[in-house]
Amino acid sequence: MDDFCRLRDEAAALLSALIRFDTTNPPGNELECARFLAGWLTERGVPAEVVESQVGRGNVAALLPGDEGKKPLLIMGHLDVVPAGDFAKWKRDPFGGEIAEGCVWGRGAIDCKGVVAAQAVTLVELAKKGGGGRPVRFLATADEEVGGGAGIGWIVKNRPELADCWASLTEGGGEVYDIGDRRFASFMIGEKGQLRLRFNIRGTQEHAAVPGDEQAMYVLGEVLRRLEKLPLEYRVLPANRGLLDRLVGDDGPLMKRLERGDARAWQKLLGDVGKLSARLPALFKAIYADTLAPTMVQGSQKLNIIPGEVVLHCDCRLLPGSEPEDRLALFKKMVEGLPVDVAVENAHPASASTPDHPVVEAARELLPSWDPKLELIPTICLGGTDSRQLRWAGYDAYGYVPFPSEPNPADMPTRVHGLNERLELELLGEITRRVLGLVGELRRR
Repeated sequence: MDDFCRLRDEAAALLSALIRFDTTNPPGNELECARFLAGWLTERGVPAEVVESQVGRGNVAALLPGDEGKKPLLIMGHLDVVPAGDFAKWKRDPFGGEIAEGCVWGRGAIDCKGVVAAQAVTLVELAKKGGGGRPVRFLATADEEVGGGAGIGWIVKNRPELADCWASLTEGGGEVYDIGDRRFASFMIGEKGQLRLRFNIRGTQEHAAVPGDEQAMYVLGEVLRRLEKLPLEYRVLPANRGLLDRLVGDDGPLMKRLERGDARAWQKLLGDVGKLSARLPALFKAIYADTLAPTMVQGSQKLNIIPGEVVLHCDCRLLPGSEPEDRLALFKKMVEGLPVDVAVENAHPASASTPDHPVVEAARELLPSWDPKLELIPTICLGGTDSRQLRWAGYDAYGYVPFPSEPNPADMPTRVHGLNERLELELLGEITRRVLGLVGELRRR
């Protein structure tokens, strides 16, 4: 058996076993899964510790020693998963970990137990090879899917030595984008912040048979209309400029107009990329502007009662440099004159690391040998990962799962948090090979 097949099969067997632990969050219950993984590593020559942050919440920590005086590289994934939804709609048991049809099936196969499996196999392989180099720290955390309070957030506060690193590498990047005849792989160097808002809209509660003039539902319509008309303000930042540098050049006249936030230049760019793919304008808006999405409404509990209050929930994602307090003030001003109160439900700031770190350089240097079709693009993560907790603690943190450009299943984005989540064996094998190559290279830096 060649090395690729061996790595693929070891990663697949471990991933299958990890999926069979139901770590749906909430409530998480990662402890038994963490104990299994720690035992798996220890049996293979990498001593691992289970770190219990709360009752039933388990994290795994391990360290591959290296040269004295060098801070460790941290590789990290998470053990918790989002709910699987209606099991009857899955083709296979979401917690069966079946290996069938050339895939490993189940919740977490991609997000994020597949990453954990590739990293764990990498750690064992490096331990077998021995030798010096930069130490490598490994964390498999709890609670990433709901904020990390029982996972990396708890570790940073209570076991900071386990988070201390030269830089970290986790999920959040590696997605392949086709733009025209070019293919790009994202390398996440930052994340947008989040501002979750609640609009409390007041009216008069009445019987629906005798509707009055002060109806909260109609005010809701006006609030939504005003939100829809809010102009986007585009910004080019060190954390998100990588894609534009490749597409329009880093110092040409168009880039200068985009950097100034010229509305016409941005509209032309969005029109041009929209001709290449219908999904690109929305993606560019998310990368280069603060966004807002109305997501939930609560009104009457009965069909024949006009509600006295309607609650609208909105999810805002903020670029580095955007302060939640400033955006809240904007929304309060927007609803002036309406019977509406605006409150913050949850907020955290954006975060970004330097795009010039050796971790980024190493991935860029290795990519042509792996996949000549791909161009590496440092950019910003539109969702959230454990990396932000490390950045807030002062560390450089990056997201990159080195997916190959082929095969690139068209439904890959819908598998994450969707039905029938699965990962092809050949993709898992190639990801593991590349993670091993990248971490091995970083040990030499």
